[in-house]
Amino acid sequence: MNKIFNITNGDCLAEQLKETTISGEMIICREALVAGSLQAENFDVFWKVRSEFIAENYGDTKEDYYRKVVSECNKMMQIPEDSEVYLWFEDDLFCQVNMWFCLTLIPKDKNINIYRIFPKESKENQWKGFSDSDRFDLEEALTSKVLFKQKDLELGLNLWEAYQSNHQNKLKQLSEIQSDCFRFLPELIATYQNINPEVFIQNLIQKGITDFSEVFEKFRDELGIFGFGDLQVKLIYDKVFKEK
Repeated sequence: MNKIFNITNGDCLAEQLKETTISGEMIICREALVAGSLQAENFDVFWKVRSEFIAENYGDTKEDYYRKVVSECNKMMQIPEDSEVYLWFEDDLFCQVNMWFCLTLIPKDKNINIYRIFPKESKENQWKGFSDSDRFDLEEALTSKVLFKQKDLELGLNLWEAYQSNHQNKLKQLSEIQSDCFRFLPELIATYQNINPEVFIQNLIQKGITDFSEVFEKFRDELGIFGFGDLQVKLIYDKVFKEK
């Protein structure tokens, strides 16, 4: 039987999956590639750049970054021949950028079948993702897995390359390509290119909304498509206040 690997965006979902009947080894993507520099000519430099950013802004040490983040990325690079890989990623920008990156790590020469697992669709908030899924929802999601064909893989790799190099025209062109493995790409890229989260937070503060918890709630409700957690919003919030 082929070996199965579940790659999740964060520890929370990994813990949820442990409560289900879903089998396979767990690998956790613990990055936040929507923030900070991504420029690097190789992985050694990339890990150095990212560890420095995370240490400076999120409080973890560089050693923690290598232990918690790089070790998991190395597992992705070492997935063996003839495996099946399930990518448990949501549709918001935070998750999608991480997923594009993970696609670059999975070996391309080992006959590995890669599948996208989609969260259930929510009528209230399409950006909720897996957060309100129970074990039965997750098990159901697996039955609707979508295989990455070659064209889908190429799209994911090209999206990462364009995002990493900040090639805005290329991103827009790629967002118009139809793929069963990617939802909301045109909306995602249009929002990323046209809405500035810093300006959004500046406007809230100018309106007298200065308490961080209230700012975060407004951001999450109106700009859920970015998928930012409290750490990402707090970085922007602090920057805005510093510049006042």
